[in-house]
Amino acid sequence: MKIRTNTICLLIFGIVLMMISGCGKKVPMHQLEVISVRLNIPDVEIDKYFYRVTDFDITDRNEFVVVDIAGPGVLIFDENGNFRINIAGYGSGNYEKLCSVNPIDTLLAVNTLGVLEFFTFNGRPVKRFFLNGRGDISVAADGSFMINRMFDSRRFGNCLETYDVNGKLIRSFRSPRAAKEGEEILDSAFSRVSPDNKIIYMPTVVDSGFIYDLQGDLILAKKIKSKLKPYKLENGQPGALIEDMYVNKDGIFVVRVDKKTSTEEVYYFDLIEQYDFNFNHIASYQFSKPLTMTVVTDLYSPWYHKFVEKDGIFYFMISQPFEQLIAFKAKS
Repeated sequence: MKIRTNTICLLIFGIVLMMISGCGKKVPMHQLEVISVRLNIPDVEIDKYFYRVTDFDITDRNEFVVVDIAGPGVLIFDENGNFRINIAGYGSGNYEKLCSVNPIDTLLAVNTLGVLEFFTFNGRPVKRFFLNGRGDISVAADGSFMINRMFDSRRFGNCLETYDVNGKLIRSFRSPRAAKEGEEILDSAFSRVSPDNKIIYMPTVVDSGFIYDLQGDLILAKKIKSKLKPYKLENGQPGALIEDMYVNKDGIFVVRVDKKTSTEEVYYFDLIEQYDFNFNHIASYQFSKPLTMTVVTDLYSPWYHKFVEKDGIFYFMISQPFEQLIAFKAKS
């Protein structure tokens, strides 16, 4: 009888332990492996096509779009990586400084220095907005858009701007973290409009995230749990924790800087973290070895690389040793 009682007690104790461990469920860590993806460059030297890539994205039709500010411009490749069209060639008369690209349904939004232009995927221009200054533009599904002006010293007082579908300014504002004078560095951030027309805004130097609507009203501000913790550089300034961010229907994907091996000239990273739209950490992805990026200080765009997540595959346009597309997926 005593043995049976002990057995029951042990069984109950085991169930309680399982319940407790379930409450503290670990975020799954997935190991990434390289898969074969290739952009078939036209019959020219590769460095004439990919030299200073500032943006890269994938359309709903699985076409690859590459923006290169020193090369031929905005190139579209089909889902098999075959070159299809160059819709805005550098030196064509339309562009002097290309910045970023956004596929939106049946249109492609191309951001240059002070201009936002919409094209069909066959290269026909549809509409154009002339904007002051510079910044990274993200376009919502309804055609309204947001500009992140974190590198525009002429408009340093306003980091985020939102515009309606007719290009009319809705609001200029900045995050609460940088409201005080001298804290402007905390507004250095990646931002993107989500599929449901919300602004996802993540400062590069602190573990926090903000969500706004397109009217500029703050919806959510949250401290973000991460494997990496804030740190300071030798000069006392906060060090970068985020190397890049991408947002789609699957959530918010953040490339994390490896602060132990990175320098001011070269950033290393080996970790991608995935969050839901409440900034809950839901998955991590680890590279077998760190990737490296050369940080180039440039008047128009400091990052010559970009990453995209599409259907469980991570695509990176890497700047070193030369521009190339590398794709990864989680090991099965």
